[in-house]
Amino acid sequence: MDYYLIGLRIKELRLKRGMTQEQLAEKADISTNFLACIEIGKRKGSFETYSNIVNILNSSLDYITQDNIKSAKVNMLKKEMNEIFESCGEKNRELILELVKAVAKSENNY
Repeated sequence: MDYYLIGLRIKELRLKRGMTQEQLAEKADISTNFLACIEIGKRKGSFETYSNIVNILNSSLDYITQDNIKSAKVNMLKKEMNEIFESCGEKNRELILELVKAVAKSENNY
């Protein structure tokens, strides 16, 4: 989990709602110092703490963790592709590489 990104999203939401750290911390029943540490990714909150914070900010856990979910999915796909690639012989590896290049080129990413 990238707690720095989670903290950034919490801070972004808090500021959007026009709340100070003191106001949010009081409503979430945590110290201002703890909230400040969460917002910079220095400390981790519990599931309950994050849930309380997003509810106060009228948001969701999905929103504050979305970068982590996307990153985990990309890492999983990379791992699976690498396992398949490693299980192939040299000739098939070259074919796979050419196929990936063609797909990337069709999306103008390569």
